[in-house]
Amino acid sequence: MTTTRRRLGVSILVAAGLALAACGDDGSTAAPATTAPAPTTAPAPAPAPVQHLDIVGREYLFEIQPDPGAGLVPGWTSLTFANEGVEAHQVMFARLKDGVDLAELSEVAGDDSSGAAAIAYVDMLGGVSYIGPGQTTTAMVDLAEGTVVAMCYVPDPDGVAHALSGMTTLLTVGDDAGSASPGSATAGAPEPDEVAGTIGLTADGYRIPDQLTRGWYRVVNEDEGTDGFGLHELSILRLEREATPEELDQLMADLAANATPAIDLEAVGGLGAISPGFEGYLHLDLPPGDYVAVDFMPDPGEARPHLLDGYWTAFTP
Repeated sequence: MTTTRRRLGVSILVAAGLALAACGDDGSTAAPATTAPAPTTAPAPAPAPVQHLDIVGREYLFEIQPDPGAGLVPGWTSLTFANEGVEAHQVMFARLKDGVDLAELSEVAGDDSSGAAAIAYVDMLGGVSYIGPGQTTTAMVDLAEGTVVAMCYVPDPDGVAHALSGMTTLLTVGDDAGSASPGSATAGAPEPDEVAGTIGLTADGYRIPDQLTRGWYRVVNEDEGTDGFGLHELSILRLEREATPEELDQLMADLAANATPAIDLEAVGGLGAISPGFEGYLHLDLPPGDYVAVDFMPDPGEARPHLLDGYWTAFTP
């Protein structure tokens, strides 16, 4: 597999929101592409999930089974996310930091479709980056005890994040939760399997294995960033064909501006935003073709997405 990394400027990102894709600037010029070798790690089994969630996304709501209002236990949670809507959707998980309450978070987030205002108040735990209508994908997130928000920050055609239209759900995670009886908590969960590889989210961009065979991948955020705010996501888009460097630069500008790209693409998932030092697991089964991995996230207080600063990678599995 080939990988390229294009640096356009600093390190900041648009919109998948607390994983978003909203409005951003464009017009930067790209420096020569560089390659980012993948870290070598010995194969290890994926974590055994303590529970499983089936999540359906539509305009603009989630349907989650079992009922998260009954409480969830902390630990690795497998999830199957199906998009049954007509727009692209994602499911991202954010845990409120200790001492932060929902009223404070709501006041800070306001009507900010970039999610930049709220980043300092939550830990992003991962999830599924956005997928197109009719698609389904699987991931694992490590749910920590506390209040966790499941949300979709993909923008609608007017650039408004779906979360601001009600596509959020509160999850209560605690040791005494009784969301499912023993033996049923992990019903539908995948069997633990050997991890096929590790994908790193670093300060210098993605580190992607030379081959992306079918299987589970550990995705870890290795970027401590500024004051610990090196937030990144792994959004994977399949292109209709191989694109020139100029077309890829234009694609990034179009994505940042929530404009229709000149080159057709398909959102096939990826891992939602994770905070520095956090990790998640993603199941990949990518057909041959041309892809880009894109980071739509912004930095705290900045609506500009990281993709405009070069945090994207073109690759072929």
